[in-house]
Amino acid sequence: MLKIYLVRHGATIWNAEQRIQGHTDVPLNETGLEQSRRIAQRLKDQKIDAVWSSDLTRARVTAEILAEPHGLTVNTTPLLRERRFGDWEGLTQEEIVARGDRQLLDAYRAAVVADLPPNAESMQSVWNRLSQALKEIIHLHAEGQVVVVGHGGSLRVILCQAMRAPMECVRHIWLDNACLSLVEFNGDRSWVRLMNDTSHLS
Repeated sequence: MLKIYLVRHGATIWNAEQRIQGHTDVPLNETGLEQSRRIAQRLKDQKIDAVWSSDLTRARVTAEILAEPHGLTVNTTPLLRERRFGDWEGLTQEEIVARGDRQLLDAYRAAVVADLPPNAESMQSVWNRLSQALKEIIHLHAEGQVVVVGHGGSLRVILCQAMRAPMECVRHIWLDNACLSLVEFNGDRSWVRLMNDTSHLS
């Protein structure tokens, strides 16, 4: 049995301003650092065998805070990154509309798999690299407990894959900053035991 704790990174100033981050390397703000300390406190008594993270700063720093009580070094990989949002990165909804992309924004919201922001990464590409990341982690850690720190988009893909849900289901999952989810794998079986738990932030 392998248990994977999925942790979305703590908050950034762009989260607070509702700006699209994607691959832009935005650091945690003070709220995000405190959120990371709280989820680290929640997991400190678990026997964690490894910590994996996206290589983007907001995820990596969250992971380092989580790993410190366990004396672990964080394994980083770009495979766990958020989706690349191309020309929309750094923009708010209002700024996307102001640049003339209202129709495209509406289409993207209606069909996140089929419609793309300009110069963005396809959902199929995101799906494929998260599938690769998950396979590599499971191959290296056949059992025990592993923490994976990622992003709203990347972790929703992992949750869908664990549930054998189609790609379109990613738009029906919500993950808050510094939330905790839990997925278990046993051979070719997998199930979600916890999703978007933020009780440690209360």
